[in-house]
Amino acid sequence: MTNRRLAAAALLAAGTAALVALYATVGARGHEAHSHKLAALTQTVLPMEGGAPLELPALVGIDGAVFAPERFLGRRSIVFFGYMSCPDFCPTTLQLLNAVAADAASGIQAGTTQVVFVSVDPQRDTPARLKEYLAHFDPRFLGATGSREALERFAAAVGAAFQASASGFDHSTSFFVIDPQGRLAGVLLRPDDPARIVADLSRLKPALPAQAHGYRAP
Repeated sequence: MTNRRLAAAALLAAGTAALVALYATVGARGHEAHSHKLAALTQTVLPMEGGAPLELPALVGIDGAVFAPERFLGRRSIVFFGYMSCPDFCPTTLQLLNAVAADAASGIQAGTTQVVFVSVDPQRDTPARLKEYLAHFDPRFLGATGSREALERFAAAVGAAFQASASGFDHSTSFFVIDPQGRLAGVLLRPDDPARIVADLSRLKPALPAQAHGYRAP
């Protein structure tokens, strides 16, 4: 074989090796991306760390008094959006939270975690009616509502959404967890199992008790 043929063979071999390496890299990246997509489909908790305190508007509690942003300080809060005339999802989810509250590891019994049900239908869900509705669930559950503007601001602050529909309201079905400093600690996705919810809560970074002067209320 001549020197020219030897050089050509060497170049061909090098090129083939480079293509194999390239395909291997692309294949590995594709497999990794596919794995991430599969993981996202089964992920049930989305931790949030390092954020600033949320700028929450004041709402109205079930006692008719102002539900101030400071109510979210000093303990962890599980916030769930819904409305009283919801035919099945909202009452089912509140029953699910009953089971979560029964688990001491959730912190609800000790008062280190609180559940706040936020109604997005203030015209029908008055504080008095909301109080009567929540009486069918764990007595430690808190309820709040407010003007449409306040509700929209509150939902946007935690990353939730809702809108009126022909059948009532379409709304976020995740749980939004606020830490004792008033920061978004994480989002619990597709909550449907009490044990999983409690386990996901334990995965969120614990926080020290909040200092009220460190909270920026609008």
